[in-house]
Amino acid sequence: MAWGAANIGPKKAGDPRRPSLLCGMAMRGSAPMQGHLKAFIATLFWGCSFIAMRHALDHATPHAVVWMRNLVGAAFLYGLLRWRGDALLPARADRWRVLVLGLIFGMHLWIQAVALGTTTTMRAGWIIAFVPVVVAVGGWLFQGRGLKALGWLGIGIASTGVMVLTAVRPTELAAAAPGDLLMLASTVTWAAYTLLGRSPAQRSGALRTTAGALMVSAVLNLATGLGGPVWTAPPDAVAWTALLFLGLGASGLALWLFTDAAAELGAERASAFQYGQPFITMLAAWAMLREPLSNDLLVAGPLVLAGVWLVQRNGRTAPGAMRS
Repeated sequence: MAWGAANIGPKKAGDPRRPSLLCGMAMRGSAPMQGHLKAFIATLFWGCSFIAMRHALDHATPHAVVWMRNLVGAAFLYGLLRWRGDALLPARADRWRVLVLGLIFGMHLWIQAVALGTTTTMRAGWIIAFVPVVVAVGGWLFQGRGLKALGWLGIGIASTGVMVLTAVRPTELAAAAPGDLLMLASTVTWAAYTLLGRSPAQRSGALRTTAGALMVSAVLNLATGLGGPVWTAPPDAVAWTALLFLGLGASGLALWLFTDAAAELGAERASAFQYGQPFITMLAAWAMLREPLSNDLLVAGPLVLAGVWLVQRNGRTAPGAMRS
């Protein structure tokens, strides 16, 4: 396993790396246990990120929100790399892929920022829950990966739970709001990032891979929005707090942890945690925005959790099939 989120302390000459705080408590166990916790923490941040994005978009343009959050996230991760005494750039063989990852991630966040202008926070969260399905199908089509029958059954059950809650069927997508379609498109960009990011994270480490991708995406979105407006309204304390949360938490820490989890568990198993993201978004929206909770949660919740459990427990192929 490449050194990523599992070890964050600075190097000392002649001493092995000391485990981080994440490893010292709940992550004191097998590598899968550590990967599960990393994916779960990332999902917590991303579940709240749509609310923070909504606040940020009240004051800034989509381009500006994306490049500001990614620039903050990249600066945070490069600061960690410097503190640890690690090289700042990924291995030479991985640099082209990190460049592609940055381009994909910048496009991914821009699509989501624009989508939130025409869809609701909760609907965005539920649509994103389809990410594990797209990741599994993409791995099967393009990388020779796959899931056992029980894993596909878990994906089907969890998808059914999401559809029960959203009441969006494939035949109705043509009539969906433009924001819904854009959010659905972002599941494809995220699947591409997840599948392409595992190999460089294993070789160069999740921290260097994520920092490089964030910097590329920040430069991309800054360049495409150059000369355009940044603020649509004077930013207040809530807007600045939202941007810091998006940069340090959702873009920096969460992306690093998830990239490391995908390197350890595989793209399909790490992405399965995102089935829980809509529930986090719903609870956060209820607590912070006073949006009403849906009664369908009582039906959809157990289905989604059961599906994730099946994918996590018996859903992987043999290790050789996961090689990218």
